[in-house]
Amino acid sequence: MRYLRCIGLLAVVFLTVFVMSAAASSAGTTINFSSLDKNQPFKVSGTLYLPEKSSSPCPAVVIVHGTGGIDSRGAFYRDSILNAGIAIFEVDFKTGIYTGPMDRPQNETFLPLAFAALKELRKLPSIDPTRIGIMGFSMGGGITLRTAVEANRKLWMGDEKGFAAHAAFYPVCKPFIKRLEESGSGLTGAPMIIFYGTEDAYGEGKAVPELKRLLAKKFNFEVTTVEYPGATHGFNRNAPPLTYSDPAAKDGKGYMAWDADAAND
Repeated sequence: MRYLRCIGLLAVVFLTVFVMSAAASSAGTTINFSSLDKNQPFKVSGTLYLPEKSSSPCPAVVIVHGTGGIDSRGAFYRDSILNAGIAIFEVDFKTGIYTGPMDRPQNETFLPLAFAALKELRKLPSIDPTRIGIMGFSMGGGITLRTAVEANRKLWMGDEKGFAAHAAFYPVCKPFIKRLEESGSGLTGAPMIIFYGTEDAYGEGKAVPELKRLLAKKFNFEVTTVEYPGATHGFNRNAPPLTYSDPAAKDGKGYMAWDADAAND
């Protein structure tokens, strides 16, 4: 039952916006691009995966990794997304920018990169420029949330529209809540969904419901949230459990562990 419910929730955010019938493609194409921030002109890259069988142009989703860089999480969802007829642009925002949690820049540093990825996809004749979403894990989830803020969209996109949908996995909501409370800017209005575990080392068990209440009260915006009791940070990272230092985590100690039930759900 939970599986069917969450498939329905994902449909609200992505598939009802993007759905097509297609078969997945395993071949990827590297695309190099630069930040929109002229003061920090980082040069980065992403890998574009296109559905094998879909009418062109097709919708797409930008996938943004966590602090550790590209790992098993993006690959975990790849076939499902491609089979839905949605192209994937999995970006690398780590190489050449930072090495780990201790020298990781603020999430705002990556916004001109995320919006640059959106602009790159809109150049491609194979991609529908009006149907491009963003999805991220941890740090990438935080970037995903911030691209939904109207002031951020306007700063880096001007008169162009932003992302069509936002899907964030355990996006470390606490600092985002503080910025929203201090901000006078609203959201773009694009649909948003957040997945999190109650035992998250970054406090998502309390922070995500708090964010949901804040968005409803301050912006009259209804974010869809999916809670997994007992799941930790990185519950969809199919790898051995990992304990590590991260100043953003509670007591500076991060922890990630695979949760098959939550991940497969």
